[in-house]
Amino acid sequence: MEYIRIFTEAFEYKGTMPREQAHQQGEWHEVFHCWCVSRHEGQWFLYLQLRSPEKKDYPGLYDITAAGHIEADESVRDGVREVKEELGLDVTYEDMKKVALLDTWIGKDKEFAHEHMYECTHSLTQFTLQEEEVKDVDRVLWQDFKALWNGETDVISGEKEMSLTREAFVPHENDYYRRIIEAVEKELID
Repeated sequence: MEYIRIFTEAFEYKGTMPREQAHQQGEWHEVFHCWCVSRHEGQWFLYLQLRSPEKKDYPGLYDITAAGHIEADESVRDGVREVKEELGLDVTYEDMKKVALLDTWIGKDKEFAHEHMYECTHSLTQFTLQEEEVKDVDRVLWQDFKALWNGETDVISGEKEMSLTREAFVPHENDYYRRIIEAVEKELID
């Protein structure tokens, strides 16, 4: 049974609890998010994970490049294991930039998301995917992703999937996408 740390809404530590129970009771807990980006011919791209159709939550929807829960006996730094498990990439915590700590929720699933960015040099064919978690990885222009979540367009194209709408993504509250765009963009500009 997987245990995770739980917190108050003000991010004060409360204790540990089985993950399933924390979700059922709407307890705040920590997750690790890694947004992979790349630069090609002067433009920034964002890699997106297509969740496996076998996933319990949000099967077949696009999501953060790599993400997962931080277990009770882990530090935030240990969350980098998700990148290796889901995408097959050997990266260290030092290879990433922490861009934000965001509170986010979908129903009773209340998370403090430790948001990271990793500048990826891999092509779409170089990932080794954990098939029970990830069906595929696609890449979109950063500006297009930003325009989608800022309401400037209703559809964008990936390199593989030609028609991505907001409904094709895990339904984080819209404000979450705007906040992560703002946090990542500060790093892309620097």
